[in-house]
Amino acid sequence: MSFHSPTELRLVLRQDVIVPAVGTFDRFTGHARYQVTGDEIRGTFIVVPETTPGGDTCLVRVIYGDHPQTPQRERVDEPRIRRTRVRGECGPLAVDALPDAFRLDARGQWVRSDGTLRSVPRSTARSLAEVVRAVVAHWATRPNRLGLVRAAARHAQQQPDTPSRAAREAVERELDSIRAQIRQHWSVLQELEAVAQADTPALPILPPLLHVDYLDPSSGITGILTAHPRLNPRDGTITYVTGGARVRGHFTVGPVRLSRDPLPGGVSVQLGAGPLPDGTGRENEPVVNGIRLRGSWNCTDAGSFTLALPESIPGVRRADHPDRPLPAHTAAWIGSVIRALAVAYRDRSDVDVLRLVAGKSRVDQLRQAPAQAVAELRRHEAAAEARLAAAREAEAAFASLSA
Repeated sequence: MSFHSPTELRLVLRQDVIVPAVGTFDRFTGHARYQVTGDEIRGTFIVVPETTPGGDTCLVRVIYGDHPQTPQRERVDEPRIRRTRVRGECGPLAVDALPDAFRLDARGQWVRSDGTLRSVPRSTARSLAEVVRAVVAHWATRPNRLGLVRAAARHAQQQPDTPSRAAREAVERELDSIRAQIRQHWSVLQELEAVAQADTPALPILPPLLHVDYLDPSSGITGILTAHPRLNPRDGTITYVTGGARVRGHFTVGPVRLSRDPLPGGVSVQLGAGPLPDGTGRENEPVVNGIRLRGSWNCTDAGSFTLALPESIPGVRRADHPDRPLPAHTAAWIGSVIRALAVAYRDRSDVDVLRLVAGKSRVDQLRQAPAQAVAELRRHEAAAEARLAAAREAEAAFASLSA
């Protein structure tokens, strides 16, 4: 930093307190250095114009100490007020509307002899505010004040990251993020619309009786489970009605119930038919070994299960005593039946038709969240576009100020 035109001056702190100083002014950076040389107040104060394109108020920051001696916070010739060394800076301050010293928040930290930092003592803070105000008041009367402001703007413009550029780039990144989110939600809406507009397929006609392979958990031998299938044309699920001595009741099988995919995949097995009005369970929940069972099993990966795997089926509990564990034999049998019906549904030749019916039944519900998200993001996009226009205008004004 090359300062020029050293000027001896006297700073008026109070009516009866005047301290000598030397002022030098850098025509390249616009910074002004005030070296105070009083008996009780000594040190350097740097006045840095804050460029505010388009604003009518002239602002400055006051830095305590000269350029840093190291990459640390310590600076050369930090002020000493009586025996207290001060570090930091204050501002921005409106040079044409300076408050009196009682109301000027000069801030700063006390650098103790061991290098630790503490709050500046009250009397020191008062003296610091007085000298800061005197320095800024003198700077405000400089005949080349506008030249210093322009020089500071040119200097800031030459830096890799100017405030105006950083502000504009931050808004651009925000806008890019918003638009990326809009594209994601819009893609989902388009996929849902494709499902909604797809031709409604002819529903399959189910036989009155179906024989389903299952794995007997006692012997490990493949057996035959007899069930009456009932197609639910609204959502593409099939309710299998069993009436054997060991297992009897209804099982509703279809794609994963809570899937957010436009075309739902996986397999879901619900114990029972439609939900009961009181919400406690479902109609005709199956009974295994005399125990009524409740719950469901959802598998998002339709290729991950077989008649034998997974060995345990979570999500199934007793309807009468949910807190009691299932007997091992009962758990083995219900698991075997659930896997068998899941495989039977998955391996149907018309399963894609059933998945499309399920997708169509969910379109209106699934549209709500992305449609609301797009509407909200459009509002954020409009606000960000307005901020970007203002940031670009400020950046252009900043560039013209530094010209």
